[in-house]
This record gives sequence, C-alpha cells and structure tokens, in this order.
Amino acid sequence: MRAAVKLKYGLQLWLLVTGLCSGFAVLHAQEDLNGLYQLAVTNNADYRAALANTEAEREELTKARALFYPKVQLGLTKGRGNTDRMTQTTLGAVNTELDYSLENYNLSVKQPLFNRETMAIYGGAKSYVSAQESLLEQENAKLILKLVSVYLETLYAQDRVNVQQRKLDAVSQQLRQADQRYVHGSGTVVEVSEAQSNLNVAKVEHIQASNDLLSNQQSLQILTGASQGLSATLVVDGLRGLNASTQSLDHWLALARQHHPELAAAYQNVEVAKKEIEKKQAGHYPTLDLVGVRSYSQNDSNNTLGSRFDTTTIALQMNVPLFAGGYVSANVRQSASRLTASEESMTAKSREIEFNVRKYYQSLQAQQQSISAYQQAVQSASVALDGTQKGFMAGFKTNHEVLDAQQKLFTNQLSLTKAYYSLISDWVNLQFSSGLLTLETLNRVSQLFTLNK
Repeated sequence: MRAAVKLKYGLQLWLLVTGLCSGFAVLHAQEDLNGLYQLAVTNNADYRAALANTEAEREELTKARALFYPKVQLGLTKGRGNTDRMTQTTLGAVNTELDYSLENYNLSVKQPLFNRETMAIYGGAKSYVSAQESLLEQENAKLILKLVSVYLETLYAQDRVNVQQRKLDAVSQQLRQADQRYVHGSGTVVEVSEAQSNLNVAKVEHIQASNDLLSNQQSLQILTGASQGLSATLVVDGLRGLNASTQSLDHWLALARQHHPELAAAYQNVEVAKKEIEKKQAGHYPTLDLVGVRSYSQNDSNNTLGSRFDTTTIALQMNVPLFAGGYVSANVRQSASRLTASEESMTAKSREIEFNVRKYYQSLQAQQQSISAYQQAVQSASVALDGTQKGFMAGFKTNHEVLDAQQKLFTNQLSLTKAYYSLISDWVNLQFSSGLLTLETLNRVSQLFTLNK
C-alpha cells in the first residue's frame, strides 16, 4: 500500500517537473527567432491571407488547362404535347386532335483541335501563377524582415530601459552625496538643486523608455502572438561575420537581379501581357474542333409525329472570323499598351531594388565604422567618469562634472547598442533587397543571440 502511494506521488512529481521543463522549453523556443517565426507564420493574418490568395490563384492554371480537354454535354427532354391539326381534303377541312409524348436525348462531345486563343490563355496562366508564387515568396521575406525589425527594436528598448535605470540609480546616488556634502558644510545648494533636476529628468527618460518598450512588446505580440518578454543577449563577436564588403557592390546588384521575388514577378507580368496580345490576336485566326453527336428523338415536331430518329454524327467544325468591325484590332492595340506599361513597371521596380541594395550596402559599411568609433567613445567615457568621480571625492571636481561624465557614458553606451542592432538590421535589409532573405538568414541572425535562462 505504501509502495503504491509512493509510486503515485512520485508519478505526480515527475509529471509536474516534466510540465515545468516543457513550459520553460516552450518559452525559450518562443524567445528564439526561429520559434517566433513559426508563431508568426501560424498567427499572422496578413501572411495567412497571402497563402490563401496564392492557393486560389493557382487554380487559374487548372482552369486554363481545362480548355484543351473535350467538352461533353448531355441533353434530356421528356414530356407530352397536344396538337389540333387541320388538313384540307377533297371532302373539305378535317380537324384532328393529337395527344402524344415527346422524348429527346442528346449526347455531344467537342474536342478542340486548334485554338490559338486557348494556347495564349494557357501560357498567360503559367506566367501569372509564377508571378503569384514569387509574390508569396516576397511576403514570406517581408514577414521575416518585419519579425527581425520588431525583435531588434524590442531588445533595444529593453537595453534602453536598463541603461536609464542605471542612470536613475547613479543620479539618485549623486543626489544623496550632494545632500550629505551640504549637511556637512562642504557642498552647496546649487549642487543639490542640479542633482535633483537631473534626477527628475532621469525619471522622465525612464518612463519614456518603459513606454516605448511596452509599445514594442505589443507589436511583437500582434505579429507572433507571443505575450512574454524577450530575454536574449547579443553576442557581439558574432557581428564580425556580417560584413558586406567581402563581396563587391556589383556582386550584390547581380544577386538582386537574379533572385529578387518582386523583380521575378514583374518579369512574369510582362510575359502575361505578351500572352494577352497573342490572345487578342487570336481573334483573326480560325478555330478547328472535332464534334461528335449521338441523339435520339421521338415526336420531335408536328411534322415528325409518330417518327423516331436515332442519329450519330462525327464532323470537323471550323469557324473562320471574317469581319468584326475593328473590335479585334482595338483589343490588340489595347493589350500592346498594357505590355508597355508592364515593361515600364518592371524597369521602375528594378531601379528601386538597385537603389535599396546600394543604400543598405553603404549603410552597413558606415555602421561598421560607427561601431568602432562608439566602442572607443564608451571606453574613453568610462575612464573619464572614473577619474571625475575620484576627483569629486578629493574635492577637485564638482557634482555637475560627475553628472555630465555619467551622461556621456550612458549616451555612448546607448549609441553603441543602437549601432549593434542597426548593423544587424542593415545586413538583413541588404539580404532582403537582394532577394536572399530566407529561413537560413533568419537562423544566422538567431545565432547572434543567446537566451538568458
């Protein structure tokens, strides 16, 4: 009995521990970028709508393919008829009332043999579906880009709150020291007032930073559905791998022309416009069909009362357009103008993509230089603060000088942190502008962070 009780409580304890471990695993998985991406794919309504729309557009190819298959129709008629017939004879007019049944069965099969419009429609459908697939790929890249952006903004907001909290603690300490110096007669009212003013400003900055953090956390929750905060630390050494200068700008531009989904979609839209011209030009071409009909009729009309017909016909049917009042030519000219518009749109998109590649390539190089400068600035500000604090304790420096040194250090620390995240953001945007932003890229960004347990 005791063994059973021990087993029961042991099992309950094991389930509790397992549940807690699973819960922690889920939380950490959600804080990881790859886990957040899976949540975003599942919960983001915009991306789910894009998936559904693309799935719907894929049916255009099935609809176009159906035009090549035979069309089979079955017609059935069954009923009764009544005819009052008057017949002129040598004896005069004779009236006859007929009451009869009507039956008519018709099975027809029509197989297209040549139809230039159908071929153009099918070619256009293939290009159109390819364009939609490329746009879906772009939507996925946009989702990754937005996720990384919100993720970095949230982490920076958390770092900003932490820095503002350290600043608040430091200014509070300076106020206490100023009060003590004033009480002991070695300080002044001005020092106390300056410290109190800086403390009030620090409180306002902390409130603003906390509010920005809350806003970013809400944006992340809307995007992914994850409600808990992030607890990840940037591995600064990993940023060395985000170096665009290992490849020339021309190399990145060539990648963009080759891989960018929007550019591929624009090219496919041009192909769709070309097929639309072929479709309109088909109005000048004949069509050829193979038609087979099997029909059975009884009492089909008043002239065939009492007759039965059982007919099978197979024939080639050709339709040759002769004149449509200029309608076909107008359609061709209209489609040609739309082709020009599609080509111009593709050119504009290509220029936009090249502009973005150049912008983020140059920005990435600038951020690398900024990081080096800010790292030196933080180091210098830290040394300056340490010396100023020692001078203040020895009476050579004022409280205002200490507060100013602290402010410079905190400002440089925040600027360095922002430069780190901006470097990651520019690198991801360069990948996006080059058409290379995939899950592999997301995984590489995720490896730049370690989760805090």
